[in-house]
Amino acid sequence: MKRQFFLYKLGMVPLITLFFSANAQTKMFNGNLNTSPTKEVVLTDNASDSEMPAFTSNSVMSTKAIKNFNKTFKEARNASWSETLDGLKAEFMNENVTTKVYYDAKGRWIANVRSYDETNLPREIRHTVKSIYYDYDILHVQEITAGDKTAYLVKIEDDTSLKTIRVTNDQMDEYISFQKSNSTKK
Repeated sequence: MKRQFFLYKLGMVPLITLFFSANAQTKMFNGNLNTSPTKEVVLTDNASDSEMPAFTSNSVMSTKAIKNFNKTFKEARNASWSETLDGLKAEFMNENVTTKVYYDAKGRWIANVRSYDETNLPREIRHTVKSIYYDYDILHVQEITAGDKTAYLVKIEDDTSLKTIRVTNDQMDEYISFQKSNSTKK
């Protein structure tokens, strides 16, 4: 469990930075989604404007973002909202999939990051990964969507290594690779 958490954190920040750097000029986004929230609140299902939480005086809480979120993610229940340095983040879990939705300071959608296990991985992505890495187990998946582009980070392992495979636009590359130490073998 600790290893999966470590790999998740290790692979997330560089991937988001790389994924968004290609769209930096068109998205006007600096790629830093891993910012500390200043305040967090949980909204009930389909909160109305009068139920919007009161944030600090420097708050970027946007009714535009909340309305967009409620329209787009009707299945979301008890989403938690937090301020980031660049805007807002909404997070919720539905059917073993954790979804984080990022908005800028004006309430415009930036990206979604969905995290799940192999059972929720689209068949064609699973087939692409398993066709090369057939002896590996799929540990965790992150699906990052920004604009009309989607990238998958598939964390896999076998007896000797841990890898993160990036799949975008029917292309696959080995994004991160670690060799396991011999001390773990008996």
